Amino acid sequence: MTHKNDFAFFKESINLGQYAAAQGYELDSRKSTRSSLVMRHNNGDKIIISRKADTWIYFSVRDNQDNGTIVDFIQRRTGKTLPEIAEHLAGWESHGQTLSHYNVPDVKEQVYDRQRILKAFQRMKPIITHPYLTDERKIPSQVLVNERFRGKIFQDYYGNVVFPHQDGQGICGLELKNHDKGVFMRGSEKALWLGAIEPSDTTLVLAESPIDALSHYTLFKPVNTAYAAVSGGMRDKQFEFLVSVIAKMPLLEQIVLAVDNDAGGNSIAERIEEFIGNKFTKRVIRHVPQEIGADWNQVLKMAL
Repeated sequence: MTHKNDFAFFKESINLGQYAAAQGYELDSRKSTRSSLVMRHNNGDKIIISRKADTWIYFSVRDNQDNGTIVDFIQRRTGKTLPEIAEHLAGWESHGQTLSHYNVPDVKEQVYDRQRILKAFQRMKPIITHPYLTDERKIPSQVLVNERFRGKIFQDYYGNVVFPHQDGQGICGLELKNHDKGVFMRGSEKALWLGAIEPSDTTLVLAESPIDALSHYTLFKPVNTAYAAVSGGMRDKQFEFLVSVIAKMPLLEQIVLAVDNDAGGNSIAERIEEFIGNKFTKRVIRHVPQEIGADWNQVLKMAL
């Protein structure tokens, strides 16, 4: 049975991950979780797919305007009219059962569970060194125990590096990293990972990831400088917490956006620049790697 003009049905019933795979997107299983799929296209696009209630939704990391349901996904990429999209999706829905070779999993709606996160965090221990960081990511042990970062990086029971995220009410998310892992623990809500902040700090460096923040510090070792990481694209709640962080830095003069030299980094930087420009009079500058597509950890590795 087809549902030729039933957009609500299409938005719920068609696995957007499988549809994206058919359009050339490949699953990044290392960064995907049971509640979100990370998929990349060879044209440079990177999308995050999840579900809100029963509806499949997505957003593009490189373009803040590119988000929504499967209808928006198709419209942005093909320019089809709504009647054309309805006809296309009716055909997909009627033949979708034959497309199981697109091996993309189902996802469940993300449920934030602060109590679960706090309970898990209580069992974690701060690290002074870790082979994933020192050997694979080339971050020196002395940086991990530097006063800026000591007590800000943890290890879980399974040996994963853990970067705790805060949202103004305490720990709200746990970002897990290892050679085969790059996800948030189930129940997490992404906010900001923070290094230590001192009253004398005049600069705040916002990096795309905690590892990029540690790499940037290793490379430049700036004084009177605090570090934070957004861990991907900025959400509204992250901006709210960023305001409170800035408000607690009385001598803050400038904010440095240490983002990747790619479309995703540009998108993050543009959003932060616009937001801060509307809220503060602080100087905002970008500090990106010279090589196209590089992040600050790659710069660190090349510098060794």
